[in-house]
Amino acid sequence: MAEVILPGTYITVRDEGLISAGRIASGYIGIVGTAASGPINQVQILGSFSEAKAIFGVSDAWQGGTKNELTLIRALEQIYNNGGKTVYAVRSEGVTVDNYKTALAELENEIVNLVLLAGQDSSNVGMANALIAHLTTTAGIKRERIGLIGSALGDDIAKISGHSYASDRLIFVAPGIKSSVSDPATQTVSQVSLPGSYLAAAVAGLIAALPVQSSPTNKTVAIEGLTTNFSASQLEQLVQKRVLVVEKREGWRVVKGITTATNSAWHQITTRRIVDYAIYGVRSACNPYIGKLNNDRVRGAMKATLDAFLTRMVEDEALVGYSLDVSATRAQQIAGEVQVSLTLQPTFSIDFILVTMYLG
Repeated sequence: MAEVILPGTYITVRDEGLISAGRIASGYIGIVGTAASGPINQVQILGSFSEAKAIFGVSDAWQGGTKNELTLIRALEQIYNNGGKTVYAVRSEGVTVDNYKTALAELENEIVNLVLLAGQDSSNVGMANALIAHLTTTAGIKRERIGLIGSALGDDIAKISGHSYASDRLIFVAPGIKSSVSDPATQTVSQVSLPGSYLAAAVAGLIAALPVQSSPTNKTVAIEGLTTNFSASQLEQLVQKRVLVVEKREGWRVVKGITTATNSAWHQITTRRIVDYAIYGVRSACNPYIGKLNNDRVRGAMKATLDAFLTRMVEDEALVGYSLDVSATRAQQIAGEVQVSLTLQPTFSIDFILVTMYLG
């Protein structure tokens, strides 16, 4: 409504010019696993490892991974040791595939960027398939995320490099790690070998602590040791086979931050994270426009909001450049839909990523 400020002078304030993209999560971790205490199949939002222990209790004695040892606290310890901050954790009722699927379902509608199954490695095909299915489901309901899974304890170079994973939303981590664990019954501490699923938790914490444009390549992981120290030729072979492998070199370092994608455009973890961040940002910026007029003026304001968000990504060096178009056909105007077409050039990528979104 126009407001009179002087006789014969009117001013109209349109709120479209005040809309900006809201805060976008880039390092939230979702995890499911077994624990000694805490509510079952309920999401618990954690901000620290001490908070995690207060809810889920402590780990039991490690018996080589053969006695259904508790997994959640062990994995959370690796996450928080490596910089993870906000974690959406779900205690599973048990260690069966169906138990983990039920727990994963609780995370579907949460805004998380990385997801993993505590203690479950590539040797359990059913668990791996459950994680992959979860990634597919969440991508379909606009809750895109990246999954991590680790190699099994004792897997050799042939077993690890022979994996069949091929997804830009899945990271395969190797090898296993050495870790000091305590036996609650005897109060003794000993160093044991844990499967690659716990290295995956450590890598998840590392990635979550990094800006989307910062690669985990050559970054150090806070672990006590590796179960296998691969040679230079073996490391090269694993990288070529799309494995995120950690080596001993002035600490414990990620050789190359890669997904399991066979498409080279999505090979880098940074590319997947940058594009997901852009998609979440576009949705966040466009949500306040829902219910407003679908005309040239409002679409122009929407484009200005998106330009401001994407320009910040360029300034933060997440993007080298971009192009943007906001349009609607007559039929789309009547249906209240807008088409947003983006061409993104992520940092560290020579590829241009085309993203088309229909918002309404």
